[in-house]
Amino acid sequence: MKLWTARIAGGIAVAAGLVCLLALPAAAQDGKALYVEKGCPTCHGPDGATTIAPNYPKLKGQNADYIAVQLKAFRSGERKGPQVALMAPMALTLTDPESELIAKYLQDAQ
Repeated sequence: MKLWTARIAGGIAVAAGLVCLLALPAAAQDGKALYVEKGCPTCHGPDGATTIAPNYPKLKGQNADYIAVQLKAFRSGERKGPQVALMAPMALTLTDPESELIAKYLQDAQ
């Protein structure tokens, strides 16, 4: 009986470990990491507030819903204006969930 119980406990532990491993990539992809990974600091600065040009928007503290909607508009081609040529290719590398994570990070950035 003890051997059978130990095998069940071992199987449960292995299954729990696999679930944790599968969840790791999603958990590790937080907004700040994505902001850096996707190259956002190149133009918007490492903190989202120190842009490389005065006509580039400061994103730190901006409403998360607004940022996510704008990124989606760049991806869809709905957004027009002088920054489209720069932003559309960048936005195309993002999924909606990634855009939302980055937007939330920027909104809450201290």
